[in-house]
Amino acid sequence: MGIVRSQGINIALVSFLGVIIGAVNTLFIFPNVLGAEKHGLVMLILSIATVIAQFAHLGIPNTIIRFFPYLKNKKKFIYRLALQVPVMSVLFLGVVLFVFSDHLFYGYIQKNELFIQFKPIIAPLVASLVFFEVLLSISRSELKTVFPAILRELSLRLATLLLLILSAFDILNFNEFIYCWLAIYALNVFLLSAYLFVNNLLKIELGFPLFPDKSYAYKMSVYGVVTLLTSSAAIVVNRIDILMLGYYLKLENVAFYTVAFFMASLIHIPARSILQVVKPLLAKAWAENDRKEIVNLYRKTALNQLIIGLLIFVGIWMNLNDLLLFVPNKYQGIQMVFFYIGLSKLIDVSAGVNGAIISTSNYYKFDLFINILLIILTVITNIIFIPAYGIEGAAMATSFSILIHNIIKTIVLYYLFNIHPFQINTLKVLLVSALVFICLTYIPFDYINPLFLRILIRSFCIALVYSFVIIRFKLSDDINQVFIKIIRR
Repeated sequence: MGIVRSQGINIALVSFLGVIIGAVNTLFIFPNVLGAEKHGLVMLILSIATVIAQFAHLGIPNTIIRFFPYLKNKKKFIYRLALQVPVMSVLFLGVVLFVFSDHLFYGYIQKNELFIQFKPIIAPLVASLVFFEVLLSISRSELKTVFPAILRELSLRLATLLLLILSAFDILNFNEFIYCWLAIYALNVFLLSAYLFVNNLLKIELGFPLFPDKSYAYKMSVYGVVTLLTSSAAIVVNRIDILMLGYYLKLENVAFYTVAFFMASLIHIPARSILQVVKPLLAKAWAENDRKEIVNLYRKTALNQLIIGLLIFVGIWMNLNDLLLFVPNKYQGIQMVFFYIGLSKLIDVSAGVNGAIISTSNYYKFDLFINILLIILTVITNIIFIPAYGIEGAAMATSFSILIHNIIKTIVLYYLFNIHPFQINTLKVLLVSALVFICLTYIPFDYINPLFLRILIRSFCIALVYSFVIIRFKLSDDINQVFIKIIRR
C-alpha cells in the first residue's frame, strides 16, 4: 500500500484544493454571476458531453490500463491504440452530431431555448474529454498520476474561476465565457500530451496492425467492448439524473441539484484518488496471480475510504444549514437532496474497489451485466421519482440504484473469489461516526458568530474528535502510519 498511500495522498490533496476552488465556483460565483438558468445550461452541456465521451473512447483507456503490463515491451501498440482509434471515433461522432443533433436533443430543445444556441459546442467538448481520458490512461499505467490530477482537478477549476471573475466584471459576455470555457478543456489535452512527450511516455506511432497478434486482438477487443459499457455505468449513473432533470424540468433545477451533488461529491474524492493508483496495481496483481495483494487492496481501500467518507459526510451534514446561507435564496431547500446523494457516495466508497477487481480479472464480463443492470435501474427509478418528487426524486433514485449495484458486486466477488471488504473495524468506524454526530449535536455552536467562524469551529471539532478516536483505537493501520509520519516531520 506504500505507493497507493503516497500518490493517493498527493492526489487527494490536489483534489481537495480543487474542490475548495470548485466550492467557490459552485456555491458563490456561478449562481451570482451567471444565474440559475445559465448555470444549469453549463452543467447540462458538460453532463451530456461527459456521457457521450464515455462511449466515444470505445473502451480504449481501460484496455490500455488492463494490458499495459503485458505490452510494456511493445509500447508501439499502446501508442497506436491511443492515437488512431479515438481520432476515428471522434470524427465519426462529429459527423453524427452535425447531421442528427436536432433529433438527438429534441427534448432539450423543446423545453430550453438557451440550449439551442450552444448545442454546437458539445462535439468539440466531447473530443477534448475523450483525448484527455486516453492520455490519462497512459499516464496512470506509468504510475504518473499527480500531474494529470493537477490538470483535471485544479487547473480546470482555477481557469473556470478566472473566467467567471472576468464575466462578473463584464469583461466577458456569456457567449465569450462559453467558448473560453471550452478552450480550457482543449488546453488540458495539450498540456497532458506535452507532459507525456517530455517524459518519454508517449510517442507518435501510427500504422497497422493495432495489436501484436490475433490472440491479443481478440482479447483486447472483447475487453474494450465490455469495459466500454462497464466503466461507463458509473459516469452514466452520476450524470443521468442531471440529463433527466434537464429533460423533465427547467434548467434552473439542474443548477439547484448541482449544488447538492457537488457537496456530496466531496465524499467520493479520496476514493477516486485511490482508484487511480490501485487499478494498475490490481492489473499487475492479476497478471502475477497475487491473490493476497488483491484481498489486501480490497479491504484496506474499503476501510480507509469509509473512514474518510464518513468524516466528510458528518462534517457537511452538521454544517449544511449554515453553508446554505451562502447560496442565493433560489438554491435553498436542498438538504434532503444532499442527504440521499451523500448516502449513495458513502455506500459506494464503503464497498472498496469491488468494480476495479472484477474489471481487471478474467471475470470482467460479469461487470458488464452488473453495470447494464445499474443503468437500467437508474433510468427506471429516475423516470418514476423525478416527476413525483422533483430534484429529491433524482437523488433518491441514485441512492437506491447505487445500493443495489454494490450489493450485487459484493456478492459476485464473494461467490467467485471468496473475498469481501468488511472487517470488525468497519463496524467500529460506523459506531464512532454515530457517536461523534450525537455528542457534537448537543454543543451550542449556533451562538457562535460570525457565520464563517461558526462553520470553521464546528468543522474543527468534528475532525478533531473523530480523528482522535480513529487514531487512538488504531482502526486503520494506513491512517496511523500517515499520522506518525506527519508527527515525525
